[in-house]
Amino acid sequence: MSQGREAARRSPEEVASLRLHGFAPDRAAAAGAAAFLVALAADLLTKTYAITRGGLGRVVYNDANAGDFPRRVFMSVLAVAVTAVIAGLARRQGFGRLWGGWVGVGLLVGGVLGNGLSRFIWSRGVPDFIHSPSPDIWNVADFEIAIGLTGGIISMAIAAIIAYARERRAAVTEEQC
Repeated sequence: MSQGREAARRSPEEVASLRLHGFAPDRAAAAGAAAFLVALAADLLTKTYAITRGGLGRVVYNDANAGDFPRRVFMSVLAVAVTAVIAGLARRQGFGRLWGGWVGVGLLVGGVLGNGLSRFIWSRGVPDFIHSPSPDIWNVADFEIAIGLTGGIISMAIAAIIAYARERRAAVTEEQC
């Protein structure tokens, strides 16, 4: 029997149960995938612009850590897997969807893979073009990595705190009844 016919025979309660247990597409994960695509495109397009138009000053090519693309792919897959596990556990515990975690991992992976792909696109290395008062020079992927990692962790922590507060409030309400 095809999945379509089988799904048509399921009750709304069965369908909701399947969605609760992670068998349905997750809109939060789709938002993370969209964040990844936007982050990767923004990174590569800004690097291209900086090289062809001069960007925000001189472009410096960073050739450190050449050949680390397999490690970048592994760490990206690991980050997505950890986010999927945490999101699945959170959903089963009633925390809801971890939108911030998925968007954060999308930004993180977009930045990590953007810098990794840059080594293949530009033979001189990863173009850095955002100058700061410190001696460091950055690119958009560096900011995506920092914002994705920090934002993802903070949003997951906030979701856990809100769920804990909600649970405590419900427990106090039950005791008062």
